[in-house]
Amino acid sequence: MKRRTLVSGLLSAPLWAQIPLASARSQQAQLVDMLVNTPRDKLQPWVVEQIRSGRLRKPELIKALLSAGVSHIEPRPVGFKYHAVLMVDAARRLSLQAEGVANWIPILWNVDYFKHSQARSLRSSGWHLGNAAAELPSLNNAPNVFNQGMQAKTWLQADRAITRMARSGSMSAAFELMLEWAIRDFHSIGHKAILLSGVWRCLEYSGWRESETILRGVTYALLADGNVSADRNQGWWEQDYPLNLPLSEQIPATAFRHEYSEKNTLSLLKSLRSDNARTSSEHAAGLLKSGMPVQALWDAVFLAAADTVMNRPTIPSLHAVTVSHALHSLWQRTANPTMRRVIPLQAVSYVVQMKQQRFGGGWNGLDILNLRAESQAAASLTDQFEDLGENIGTSPEDARLLLQRYPISDEWWRLKQQLNHWLLYKSNQAHDFKFGAAVLESVEWISPQWRTPYLAACSRLLKGSNMPDSVEAQNIELWLGDAFS
Repeated sequence: MKRRTLVSGLLSAPLWAQIPLASARSQQAQLVDMLVNTPRDKLQPWVVEQIRSGRLRKPELIKALLSAGVSHIEPRPVGFKYHAVLMVDAARRLSLQAEGVANWIPILWNVDYFKHSQARSLRSSGWHLGNAAAELPSLNNAPNVFNQGMQAKTWLQADRAITRMARSGSMSAAFELMLEWAIRDFHSIGHKAILLSGVWRCLEYSGWRESETILRGVTYALLADGNVSADRNQGWWEQDYPLNLPLSEQIPATAFRHEYSEKNTLSLLKSLRSDNARTSSEHAAGLLKSGMPVQALWDAVFLAAADTVMNRPTIPSLHAVTVSHALHSLWQRTANPTMRRVIPLQAVSYVVQMKQQRFGGGWNGLDILNLRAESQAAASLTDQFEDLGENIGTSPEDARLLLQRYPISDEWWRLKQQLNHWLLYKSNQAHDFKFGAAVLESVEWISPQWRTPYLAACSRLLKGSNMPDSVEAQNIELWLGDAFS
């Protein structure tokens, strides 16, 4: 993406920037129109001025970014330019961890990136989401119509059903309906799970009102099958769900307890590293059936994902972390007993499948189990932060060693805030935000003894203090510094 070097004239906003958003149409609809129709070089200054004046709040902007993105960026495939949508929740989560005006950095970055991605989509196809159909099924029949449309890949049928759900149903019912279609295949290396998880969480934050366009756009994206092979044979991305679904029926309700088991985690991790996806899923189901708590499965999945990133630190491989995080997030939110059982097995299959795909890059031969926590170093936390910031991104081995010696059990919050700060100021790609936000949250979902090796392995693709600031980070104090003082 070609980035600006300076947003000029910001503090002398033109007259049109002062026009109130309220009119006969809703403020939310007008905000979406502004995002879609304002030229790129004028949009970010306009958004900043609205924030400065108190006329624009973060929840409104988050929802508008989603609505504008899903309706004006073609999700074919669900990746590449579509990351302007996929990163919105990551930007939101990083933002909410920050204090002061820095919390606006990832959101403003996302605003500009939306315009970049919108232009790419316009050049490539000119696609936009059309108007909803006039005739809709009844609310009682909408779930059946939706599933039939998704199964047959009939967009208009699924669109009518989700439109009815958006207008008349509950948010929980709509997302439970969409869940199977987000986790049943790994098209575009798993981005469908990231999409639904992010949208679900953003609407939890921003509110359910005026979400029709968002749900329609997500449904259209869930029908994408950009990885389908030319001969229509089943690819690796769709092999696992038909086998994991009946396998999940073996998992007893007693598995769903929040306990950890190091022995079982190590047994499953060994399988994830050496076996194929089918064998690993069967091994996981067998362990759960015999008494392993599901937390031990998630620990193994997260460790295997981080191990993949450490040993093959490429953009495709980092999705082992971001998709595992998304699957766990969806698993936390669903009340559907079938989904509660099958999602963990899909996560097992996914990390194995991703390791076996050769997306470029060799294998470094490192072992995540060698990264367990060591005794706390004598250096002060301030010195540790300084050393860590200098080594992340430049000396991966030294960064991992520093994290092994950091007292995560007692001082995680301070480290999380520091890592979050670097991500805010240094991130300059959608994947920087997505990956960093996933790592910082996943640390807290992992059993305590595995947090250090997970974070140390993932540090290979985090951001450190020596990396350059983004345009937004360089200018945030000028843009908003006096507005909140």
